[in-house]
Amino acid sequence: MSDSDGRLRPWTVSASRMTFADRWLRVRTDHCLTADGVEINPYHVIESADWTCVVPLTPDLRLVLVREYRHARGIVITGLPGGIVEPADGEGILSTAEAGARRELLEETGYGGGRFVPILTVYPDPANQTNVATAFLALEVELKGAQALDSSEALDVFLADFPTVLKQLSTGEIRMHAVHVAALWSAAARILLDADSVPGSAPLREQLLTTLAGR
Repeated sequence: MSDSDGRLRPWTVSASRMTFADRWLRVRTDHCLTADGVEINPYHVIESADWTCVVPLTPDLRLVLVREYRHARGIVITGLPGGIVEPADGEGILSTAEAGARRELLEETGYGGGRFVPILTVYPDPANQTNVATAFLALEVELKGAQALDSSEALDVFLADFPTVLKQLSTGEIRMHAVHVAALWSAAARILLDADSVPGSAPLREQLLTTLAGR
């Protein structure tokens, strides 16, 4: 899409400094000038690591989900396995995002293996965060062992019916991280619209059509 009057252009940054940095968070503060000449100072940017998440399906097409406490909201919430992509994830033959997704799935749930299909790449908050989130549909994952959680983590793992979860999201019965919601609906779209790329998903496709149509 073109911009005939030239207003939609990147801002000019005349000065930038790191105003907070620790192991978990980096905040950069910029002095900006818009394309219209409007000065914006300060403008705070969160320099976030990239994220990844997985829509994992077992051989019998059950969805692997987790429940964990999320402190900012002060609630226990249902979600997908996933987390931060770490630098070491890019050292093998897999893409960095896929390696991170496989590691997070195994650590958080004990499930692993299977075939990973990329289904979504999004910007969680492009106005304030620098990172990218990548989601995968994982087919035929199996329980490989116990969880390998950090000392600060506590996650319950459970299996769910994928179409039912989508229906619960659409009615507001459950709420999830926005990127996880986007990943679930992207996985459903891939199964419904491009079944050839998801071998063995025909039964799930029929379940999705039945549930989403309210039949």
